[in-house]
Amino acid sequence: MDSMCRYLFSLCLMSAVLSGGRSKVRKITKHSAYGDWEGHQERLEIEGFMRQEQVEAPEGFNLSLSRLQMSTVLLCPPPKCVPCVQVNVKINNSVPVRIEGVQVHFFEYKSNRNDGIQVRWRNRTQPLNVANFIYECFESEAGSQVEVMVKTIPDYGQHLTEGYTVEDYGVGPEVNYSVLPQEKRIIITVPSGHVVKAMLCYKRGLVCRELKRHSVQLVFYPGLDSHRTKICPFTSSPEAFGPDLWRSSNFSDLAHSDNNMAVRFSGKCYIKPRAILCWKSNQSCKELEESAIEFSKSGYVFNSVDRHSRMCYKFQYKNSSHIECRNRADTDWNVTLVTESNKFLLTFASHIPASFSAVLCKLVGEECQNTSQIHSITQKELSTQKHLMILPVESPELCVRVWRSDVVFSGKQVLCPNYSRHWIGLGILGTVAALAVMMMFIYIVWKITTKVASAPLWKRTVLVMYSPDSEEHKTLICAFADILKTELHCNVILDLWDAGTVAEIGIVSWLYSKRELVEREGGKIIIIWSKRSQRMYNQWSALDRESQLEHSDLHDLFNTSMACVFNDFSRNRRIKDYSIIYFDGLCSKENVPEIFTKIPKYRMLKDFPSLVHTLLSTPGLPCSLKLSTKFLAHKIQQSEKMQMLRDRIDKCTKLQGHGLLCSEECDWSD
Repeated sequence: MDSMCRYLFSLCLMSAVLSGGRSKVRKITKHSAYGDWEGHQERLEIEGFMRQEQVEAPEGFNLSLSRLQMSTVLLCPPPKCVPCVQVNVKINNSVPVRIEGVQVHFFEYKSNRNDGIQVRWRNRTQPLNVANFIYECFESEAGSQVEVMVKTIPDYGQHLTEGYTVEDYGVGPEVNYSVLPQEKRIIITVPSGHVVKAMLCYKRGLVCRELKRHSVQLVFYPGLDSHRTKICPFTSSPEAFGPDLWRSSNFSDLAHSDNNMAVRFSGKCYIKPRAILCWKSNQSCKELEESAIEFSKSGYVFNSVDRHSRMCYKFQYKNSSHIECRNRADTDWNVTLVTESNKFLLTFASHIPASFSAVLCKLVGEECQNTSQIHSITQKELSTQKHLMILPVESPELCVRVWRSDVVFSGKQVLCPNYSRHWIGLGILGTVAALAVMMMFIYIVWKITTKVASAPLWKRTVLVMYSPDSEEHKTLICAFADILKTELHCNVILDLWDAGTVAEIGIVSWLYSKRELVEREGGKIIIIWSKRSQRMYNQWSALDRESQLEHSDLHDLFNTSMACVFNDFSRNRRIKDYSIIYFDGLCSKENVPEIFTKIPKYRMLKDFPSLVHTLLSTPGLPCSLKLSTKFLAHKIQQSEKMQMLRDRIDKCTKLQGHGLLCSEECDWSD
């Protein structure tokens, strides 16, 4: 039997409850009780249920360490056997305790029946740690839900309670299974305590034959009259009727006459599929209406059929189907389409007498809608002569539908003209134009990038403010301003470079006029901060409001700058124009006052690319130019002037470390 078919719908599970045999199920003829203590078993006395007074439990007594178990046996007083619940109480305590026996209460939910007994040792009163009490048994019905409660004698105020379902040995335990198709495994589970053998069998007709080497023996007890349960897990499973089913089947072409098709189906799996004719086109097979035939051992025979190579069989069984096409590569007829000005030329070649029809149609989605009357031609005799059909065409968007019209079941072909050769010249011209546009675009981008890398296409006015720490510090500021001017092509405003005008009109007038210039031209104000700046700011901020706005020293750039900044910040006026930079090693972010919280701060030279982006970016700037600023910043960082700026920063850092960077009035104690 084919291994693929074994895994399909006819593959079943056969489970046998081997403990169901009459010779192996535990049977008793009367009620009894047994006790086991230190390996010695003895019969116990069975008494009627009596209410007992609760006494104080000894120290260390814990009944929860004990176990209550139940099982089903058969009570068989003549003439018949009935299910009966056996109760097993296993006492397990950490300290010796006096236990004379146990009291068992039985309740059956179905009948609302209560029953109870108590069993005692006959001649044993000494304390014990471990003991076992067995009572056989409480009569019940198969499948009933029962509850058993156990107390010790004497009653120490603790009890054990368990529920149980009485087994039906005539039906067997519930068998659960799960199928793992990817692993080709079946997992079978049954309630604990049962003796079950599970095997695979193949169902063919009424017989389910066991598959060798595919049985699982969980626990084995021989018995010929055991209950058996058969489950076929793949019958309603869609995966069962997949490709494996059809790969294990055979399809044979039968002898046929003209215009007839016949095929025989055979397979390892015992199924009866239905067969339908279908016309294959574009990876699909369209079923032909009213062509379905039910299974027949002699085969499927279809009459009045177009035996074209596209005509196929479609076999269906439940939720699965399979398409089988004829093995012959040739066909009874074929047609070719040639286009001329305003007409289609259809050439038919047929090996048999046949009639053909054609109609013009227009493609709408996947359908072709007829747009003209039907044209037909007929070949009455066997001939190798070809027949020509001419169809007038008014639109180049039309196609033609062709079919054989002298049979009941035929497929329709849709032929559309190929106008690609008319468009070759236009396609080449379009490709050349696209390449030219692309080359022009690449050239423009390259020119813009080169221009930005050498000098930006825009200029930004930048006003520099600072505190006069020392001559070395001023030299450092001039070097930084020179990079902004020469490398970034900024219009840098620095009092050190405009000393004549500052001396002529004074620092206040000069600063405020330059502030207005920055505002008009959309520029930026850079405040270069240092530890000296922090000290001077603390002194300036300690003054009252009037003193802060007075400028007794016409050459005091820092205090004048702070007054200008404070005036803008208090009015919330163009705060976005301001930026603060500080040189690594000479100052840190913690030295910047809280008043400048809202404006960006740049650590030089680590944040130099970000500063370049801020100075050169404008609203609406193209993304390509924004990217070019990163390239420009990288180029400047590799320049000779930037290396000189690094050397000056290192020199000032060393001087500051030795306390030599400030002017004479500078105090670094703060």
